[in-house]
Amino acid sequence: MQFWQSLALTEMDELIELAKIAEQVGFTGITLSDHLATPTTIRSRYPYTEDGKPIWVPDDAFPDPWVLIASMAQETSSLRFMPFVYVLPMRDPFSVARLVASAAALSRDRVVLGAGTGWMEEEFALVDREFARRGRRTDEMLEVIAKLHSGDFVDHDGEFYQFEGLHMAPAPGRPVEVRIGGLNRIALRRAARHDGWLGLSHTPEEIVETVVFLEAERRLLGRTDRPFDVMISHFPSDPGTGEYERYRDAGVDSVNVPPWRYRGYSSISFDEKRRSLEDFAERYIVPLAG
Repeated sequence: MQFWQSLALTEMDELIELAKIAEQVGFTGITLSDHLATPTTIRSRYPYTEDGKPIWVPDDAFPDPWVLIASMAQETSSLRFMPFVYVLPMRDPFSVARLVASAAALSRDRVVLGAGTGWMEEEFALVDREFARRGRRTDEMLEVIAKLHSGDFVDHDGEFYQFEGLHMAPAPGRPVEVRIGGLNRIALRRAARHDGWLGLSHTPEEIVETVVFLEAERRLLGRTDRPFDVMISHFPSDPGTGEYERYRDAGVDSVNVPPWRYRGYSSISFDEKRRSLEDFAERYIVPLAG
């Protein structure tokens, strides 16, 4: 089991040092959140809280994940990086392909494209992107990005994008792993077509059901011989009850450790964050990583 630490909603001046500490104590990677801006009024329902309201406030920083990844990569050597999740259909595939490829080159291919279709219609309106067909556009964008990352001159004739003889450099040294976030069957089928699924907080029983569905979809696609990662976001409610072992047995490969804000800490010092990373590594990573 591999462990990633989310640095969402973390103070800007602490991000680089916390990434270095995470690498030192044994975390596999760092995850980062993605939002363009926070409107005064958000009518879209946030799907991950009971009241439908986001957990952050307008003053919370959401630095561009690829800029931050490139910066963190210069101060680390083995740590991997992934947006959890990057709202792909708010962008165009050409800009995204260039950003991801640049981050891959600067990190020596330590990036994962964690992608989702998004939920906040207000953000899509800001950049004049259609919200209604974002799922279909996401699928085609991922196809275009993979072509542009090939290092060859490529063509594309799709529903949303058309071009001939296009070349982009730098190209990643190896194909960029794509993991897909989302909870409905459409998102799970999209994940099965790629390299992994990004879940949230689920029971082990729910994970078993999800893994069965993903494996069935991957068999239909002829992809069962390819690596695939099932990730959840979870922090144990009771350290001594073997929660991660139960998730591992249910089919979880990776855990995204939620940010401190999501674990009930509205304010926590840098030293407390450092100690929590060290304690987590001693309690869970050392006995369970692999």
